[in-house]
Amino acid sequence: MTKRDLAEWDAEIEAEFQRAVAATKRAGRLKQGRRLVAFPLAFSVDVCRRTEGRTALVVAMLIYRRTHVCRSQTVTLPAGELAEHGIDRHRKAEALAKLEAARLIRIERQAAGRATKVTLTWKPS
Repeated sequence: MTKRDLAEWDAEIEAEFQRAVAATKRAGRLKQGRRLVAFPLAFSVDVCRRTEGRTALVVAMLIYRRTHVCRSQTVTLPAGELAEHGIDRHRKAEALAKLEAARLIRIERQAAGRATKVTLTWKPS
């Protein structure tokens, strides 16, 4: 092989490597910002049986997710996460009341202007 052939071959390898790196970065950017909300099926069944409405189910799922993310049974619900699902503070309060009445959570009331603390009390059967 001549020196020119080796240079062309090296350039082809480098170009292929750059394409692979760009494809990997593009795939990573597509996944960026996605959140996984995972919870036991039994949890969603209990929430659906004990409450009515989509809002209560969505709030319950977010509470369950936060307990695992924060590694604590007592969490607060960021307004931004609720806003992503179209839940304002009034609908949040209604959903929390339904979940508390169903004995899935316990609400710890805070002073005005402070985030409500929610404790997940659901235990798998």
